[in-house]
Amino acid sequence: MKLKEKTYKKFVEFFERMSNKHDETEFEIAYSEIQRETGVANITLKKGIQVLEADGVIHVSPGRNTRYGKFKYLFNNKSDKAKEPNSSGHYRDISYFDEENISSLINQQKNMHILIEQLRLRIRTQEMTISVILDRLAELEDRVRR
Repeated sequence: MKLKEKTYKKFVEFFERMSNKHDETEFEIAYSEIQRETGVANITLKKGIQVLEADGVIHVSPGRNTRYGKFKYLFNNKSDKAKEPNSSGHYRDISYFDEENISSLINQQKNMHILIEQLRLRIRTQEMTISVILDRLAELEDRVRR
């Protein structure tokens, strides 16, 4: 799927403006409002949202009903940062992938692996405790039956 460069920029500018308006947090908005603000047709709106989500510019989740969507603009640019076209020919903020962010993501991933292992150990311990309790319960039931 491709959008014209002008249409793509309209969508990016709209979501950036809405993100700034909502303090760079997730916001819910009616699709009709996006359509009114960008001046695009319904089919172009759907295609544009799909393209922006595929390019990683926005994250979309369902809103309160089918006429609304929750959006999170993923590239909040406080200054003009370097941009280069991605595989679909659209421009994407490459500063998001700088070494500091990558190392931060790697550290988060390592921490998550450590937390997962700790949870697995807790589960194993709890399973062993349950097993011991069931064995003792079985012994007690055997004694009561005698």
